[in-house]
Amino acid sequence: MTFSDETLLAYLEGNLEEAEARQIEQAVEADPELEQRLMALDPFASMVQGVFEAIPAQAPEVVLPEPAAQTSGPAGMGLMRLAAVAASVAVIAASATWWTMRPAPLGWAQQAAIYQSLYVPDTIAPLDASTETLDKQFAMAEEQLGRSLNRDALEALPGLELRRAQVLSFKGKPLIQIVFADEQGQPLAFCVIRQGPDAPNKPAKLAVLSGLATITWAQDGYGYMLLGSNPQTDLSGKLDALSQTFTG
Repeated sequence: MTFSDETLLAYLEGNLEEAEARQIEQAVEADPELEQRLMALDPFASMVQGVFEAIPAQAPEVVLPEPAAQTSGPAGMGLMRLAAVAASVAVIAASATWWTMRPAPLGWAQQAAIYQSLYVPDTIAPLDASTETLDKQFAMAEEQLGRSLNRDALEALPGLELRRAQVLSFKGKPLIQIVFADEQGQPLAFCVIRQGPDAPNKPAKLAVLSGLATITWAQDGYGYMLLGSNPQTDLSGKLDALSQTFTG
């Protein structure tokens, strides 16, 4: 059985009927790819995974001194106190090591790239990209984002077919994912997140995230991201068109 991203999000938010929720849980147990999709949609999954990965494989070994039969009185009590202090120091040291070595939290661009990396041509081929459906999706996305998404400019991008506009969220901020298919049917995406008026402007930065070529930039309180279908995707021409449209 195939589940849409909207259904999986509804499951994570607790908005599904019990029977449908059980179907998803049973499917996840047997389908590792579905589990990865579900984790990519869950904003807490990466944090929980990071915590468990950072926990030491073995608890720190604390060697206490053997009790001395002849030791009693103040001297014996002193040894016991020293042993207790040594054990406490070992526990604190282990905790400090875990804290300093914990993985840094993922930003919105990294999370979006993880999600997009799960896409394949078959993911977007069956999407309803009719004018009526896209009208509804863009209306909802623009309402959440608080600005126009310049749909005409997106539909005019050369070599790309507009397939969907989806409302996601990152740490309470609306994150819009606009999905395209290139001439070979490969998925590409353009993401916009509302960061707030105090967010700094950032120039375009190229990177490979989760195996995808990406370009990120920020201006006027919004963050932008282009994602290709592989590490070698040439995004430069699309960047020129989008940067002029959204931040020109």
